[in-house]
Amino acid sequence: MKKYQIIKTIAFIIFGILVLVFCNTLTNNAYLLVGGLMLMYGIEDIIVKIVEKEFTRDVPKVANDFLIILLGVITLFLGSEEHFKSFCIIWATWAILREAWEVEEVLLHLKNKVIAIISIIESIVVIYICVTFIFEPSIEHVHIHVIVLGIELILEVLFPLFSELLGHKKGEEENI
Repeated sequence: MKKYQIIKTIAFIIFGILVLVFCNTLTNNAYLLVGGLMLMYGIEDIIVKIVEKEFTRDVPKVANDFLIILLGVITLFLGSEEHFKSFCIIWATWAILREAWEVEEVLLHLKNKVIAIISIIESIVVIYICVTFIFEPSIEHVHIHVIVLGIELILEVLFPLFSELLGHKKGEEENI
């Protein structure tokens, strides 16, 4: 699983950077970006559960993964002007749920308090942006959300990496 983590970390950082570099282009095609990401997240989570033999032990989480995949497929078809508000609401709701799961994960597996606090603050900011996105869907909000998404993709793999590195460093200091 270590190789998987390294590959995921590199892929998310590269993908996050690409999202930030091409954010103007992606803003106009955000439904493809978000739909693809939903599919990726859902499929990745199911594959990890199968590999770790947790597929049948965590049925509610697997059901969530299938729901995310379904929403991803639906989102891929919301590219028209008439579906813009629906797309914004689905994206914002998914992001709010993701952040809530992240806060839960941070609180359950608190390894480094500084990283945990930064992660929770990041989640609160994203949830706030998402709530405003639901109540005022606009292309400007989509643009802001694409930028936040690029940053989130990078932070999603850096927070656990920093937490693990700081945990190892702290363990080394205690052994001295």
